[in-house]
Amino acid sequence: MVILMVVKEAKKAVEKKVKEIKAEKKEVKVEVKKEVKPKAKENQGKAEPKVLAPTKESKVKVEKKVDVKKDIKKEITVEPKKEPAPIKAKEKQDKVADKATSKTPTKAVRKTKSASKKVKKKYVLVKAKRKTAIATARISEGKGRITINKKPIAVIDNKHLYNLVREPLLLTNNFKNGLINGVDIEVVVRGGGFMSQIIASRGCISKGLVEYYKDDKLKEMFMKYDKSLLVDDARRKETKKQLGTGARAKKQRSKR
Repeated sequence: MVILMVVKEAKKAVEKKVKEIKAEKKEVKVEVKKEVKPKAKENQGKAEPKVLAPTKESKVKVEKKVDVKKDIKKEITVEPKKEPAPIKAKEKQDKVADKATSKTPTKAVRKTKSASKKVKKKYVLVKAKRKTAIATARISEGKGRITINKKPIAVIDNKHLYNLVREPLLLTNNFKNGLINGVDIEVVVRGGGFMSQIIASRGCISKGLVEYYKDDKLKEMFMKYDKSLLVDDARRKETKKQLGTGARAKKQRSKR
């Protein structure tokens, strides 16, 4: 409403000024185009007087007044402000994508990006089982860190279990000194008891080392030392039967 009021007032002001300019224009034209009419009796036989042409000064005044009118219109006309239409989410995404594509990186920038990409490390995934225990190991390039369920081997209290886990590591060191120092081993074990978990993780480590280095001599050495390092034990607990406490045991029978 306020904008409409302002526009109406502006139009009225423009109309007033246009009327004033037209009135001034008419006066100038009347002054310029006045002709001197010769008298019939007095000017007989004399040359006809020349009609006064409009001077340069009068033309300039008229032109200036016309230009002033245009300037006034430009100054006074006030257009109502148009509210921008709401931009949709898809249009925003398209605009962002266009900006991203328009800014193509130079060759130098592309080179730096390719150089900054990390080189993928070599790694091996291995699986081993013992009874209901299942162990999975990830062997990759590293600094000789060995963990079972995110805990280092040194945490194991039982010396017998600790020695069982270390067997494949000691054998690889005897085969070639420093092989284990360039490798990280992460073992995850689920299910079974503590003994079956240790044997499963032991088999997982030995399998992983053979696959990582792909050395037949190392494989032969493991097989000669202990076959269970590379081959999973297929034995399982026999199921319990009726009329007894276990798979084969029966209740004591009395004859009397």
